Amino acid sequence: MKIQKVLNAAARLLTMRESIIIENLSKNYGGFLALEKLSLKVKKKEDVALLGPNGAGKTTTLKILCGLLSPSSGTAYINGINVIKERERAISKVGAILETPEFYPFFTPEETLSYLGRLRGMRERGLRSRMNEVLKLVRLDKWTRVKIEKFSRGMKQRLALAQALLHDPPILVLDEPSLGLDPRGMMEIRQILQEARKEKTVFFASHLLTEVAQVCKKVAIIDHGKLRAYDDITRLKKKYRSFERAYLKLTEATI
Repeated sequence: MKIQKVLNAAARLLTMRESIIIENLSKNYGGFLALEKLSLKVKKKEDVALLGPNGAGKTTTLKILCGLLSPSSGTAYINGINVIKERERAISKVGAILETPEFYPFFTPEETLSYLGRLRGMRERGLRSRMNEVLKLVRLDKWTRVKIEKFSRGMKQRLALAQALLHDPPILVLDEPSLGLDPRGMMEIRQILQEARKEKTVFFASHLLTEVAQVCKKVAIIDHGKLRAYDDITRLKKKYRSFERAYLKLTEATI
């Protein structure tokens, strides 16, 4: 009977189309409702931006998905795994950047990823190969033995992406990956995400409309903890005459 249950669960995972399922998520911080019955689904290998003004509930949503916060009510699934009930198993499927990256300044990228990989239980032989892959992907393969104290903010952000990708997760969850970067840095992050999304689901929070429009086709717009729209950017443009007008209208800002 138990074996059959395991087989049934495995079959459901194989046929599941969604990487992320959010069901009626609410989060209350001592009387402040940061999220209110938020529900959405992100399909496998889909790239979706969670868009909204400061304080809309973006970071709270991502922290719940990564097991760093518990919701007041509702639930979320990562690759069919309940984040609240099976936290460790769920978050093993996620590579995340949730805050401004901080690294040991006297470590090199090679030392940093080696340390993080061992913490994750990665075997040395496979770890070395994977480190080379991700450092090349984020364009730091010529900087592997340079101390991080010499890195620009953009380079540190790319290293953060490398550590998020290190264990080859099927899902990336990123909070404002281009925040504070100059145009070149933003372009580099955009190119990396465009490459990564060929094989992975990418779910990221942002308030930069221009950047979002260049990275993904679909957006979830939230404001005051509520989902205001979840649609393709092209359809929003058609309905509201421009992406900017759609965002301003849906977040109750003046045009």
